[in-house]
Amino acid sequence: MRGMLRVRAYRFAATQAAVAGGLLLVAFVSACGGESGADAAPTAIGAKPTATVVSTGAIPLERFHYVASLTMSGAASGGDPNELFVSTEGDFQSPDRHAFTYTTQLGDGVLIERVVIIGEKAWYRRADEGWRQTTPDDLAVAALLDTAFTSVQPQFLGGPEFERVRANVLNLPSTQEFINAVRANHYQVGAEGLAFMQSFLGGKQALYDVDDLAWDLWLATDGSWPVRLLMSGTVVDEVEILEQLGLPAPTTWELRIDVSRPNDPALSVEPPLVE
Repeated sequence: MRGMLRVRAYRFAATQAAVAGGLLLVAFVSACGGESGADAAPTAIGAKPTATVVSTGAIPLERFHYVASLTMSGAASGGDPNELFVSTEGDFQSPDRHAFTYTTQLGDGVLIERVVIIGEKAWYRRADEGWRQTTPDDLAVAALLDTAFTSVQPQFLGGPEFERVRANVLNLPSTQEFINAVRANHYQVGAEGLAFMQSFLGGKQALYDVDDLAWDLWLATDGSWPVRLLMSGTVVDEVEILEQLGLPAPTTWELRIDVSRPNDPALSVEPPLVE
């Protein structure tokens, strides 16, 4: 009985961390120009989520692979180091095929959820449970779509705010590099570019009050679509959601998004095997 209670307690804590971590990831990406306006607001915890599945038009690719991750490190009670890792790794195939794995790790606990969406059909798998066929409106699927940063979002790495960022960043000096097997222009903003950072982040408060803010963006030389986005900093003020996760200030964070396999014909999103 005690073992079962520990498992239930872990699952509850892991679920709370997954939701909180996902909201943090969405908030960070939204502040980077990935989304804008009311559409970017995540569903409140406890509210019934809704999901609208549309194909992404923000990246001019018919197929691609992506990984979006947020790592936050701090000191838990007693001074022991603690780390929250949230990631979404997925594939997109035009016009409406999405498959992704959502991973949350807090300390030694890990929760993994998987979703495949093809048109109006969906498949969902939690942890080591089997796949089940459902729809995007399924409560578990919709909740995950509200917290995970995925290609299901119509403004995935795009939208008006990102277009403004891209137009501005193209005026900065750059170096050409191969990133994710793609030739890209690397734009880097250091301490001297903080004013520029704030111009599209909407002020430091958009990412809480941070120190050591660094930002890099790689845009494909062919099409200027985002190949990699990398941001890092240190939260210097206490934030309630971070304290609840055992990550009191100062909390260091790194946001990284990679897009790869552009228009790879071998990339295919297919229904999983349902036993």
